Amino acid sequence: MFDLAFLLAPTFAMFFLGVLLRRTSVLDDRDADTLLKLVFNLTLPALLLSVLPPVELNSKLLLVALISTLIILLTLPAAMLAGKVTGMKPQTSAVLVSGSIIMNLGFVMPFVQSFYGDEGLARLFIFDIPNGVSAYTIAWAFACRSGGNPYHCLKGKLFKSPPLLALALALFMNALSLRPEPLTAKILLTTGTLTIPLVLLALGASFSIKKANPLHLGVGIALRMLLGLSLGLWLSDLLNISGVDRAVVVLCASAPAGFNTLTFASVEKLDREFAATLVAACMIASMVLIPILLTTL
Repeated sequence: MFDLAFLLAPTFAMFFLGVLLRRTSVLDDRDADTLLKLVFNLTLPALLLSVLPPVELNSKLLLVALISTLIILLTLPAAMLAGKVTGMKPQTSAVLVSGSIIMNLGFVMPFVQSFYGDEGLARLFIFDIPNGVSAYTIAWAFACRSGGNPYHCLKGKLFKSPPLLALALALFMNALSLRPEPLTAKILLTTGTLTIPLVLLALGASFSIKKANPLHLGVGIALRMLLGLSLGLWLSDLLNISGVDRAVVVLCASAPAGFNTLTFASVEKLDREFAATLVAACMIASMVLIPILLTTL
């Protein structure tokens, strides 16, 4: 238990430091957005190019991506049905769909790195491929439709994503056994290691609890985390996934609602208060759930 606390302490410390900096007005929403843009456009692509080329990838990793896809496809109709059953307005229902199918793997990343190292990160990045694709297709399409502008937001956004381009390049280098030359590798590693502290600071600085319908909030948390956890465990057993593969799949499947849930709500003028509260409440729940999973997986 002491070893677990020792490994998790830096992660929680960085997150709560972001919260503290927000409360003391050192950081605000714009600063948090800037940190996340820096991660998205620079440090995360560098981390991908640093971690993936030398890692041994095998056919089992295709199952990791398959499970991620199945979790999204199975959660989507459940979220749509829940929105109708609970009588949500279209702007709130679209947030529920986004929050249910977009997994905040940035929040899970430091825990995976602490326990499973680069092998675990490689599996997280593979799991994130369907997650990223669905965020900028399915989830954003729901947000655009409910926001009244269904066509403007999907044009080329996905294929201009720096992390996705870096991921494709890293997998190509891995397949051909190509490695960055030593100086480049050092620069990529140094830049990539900034990803996790910057993500945690940004998430802490973005943490905000607003007034929300308790039933809607409970449904959102249950769909994203409890249904995700159940599907992750079931599909891992069904497809005979074990070891690090299974641990990373289950952790990712039960991740909190993705930050793009709030981004899409803001851009498309959806229920922003519900989005902010859902993202924040899921992160609180994850702080309890992740340590439990790490001790049992």
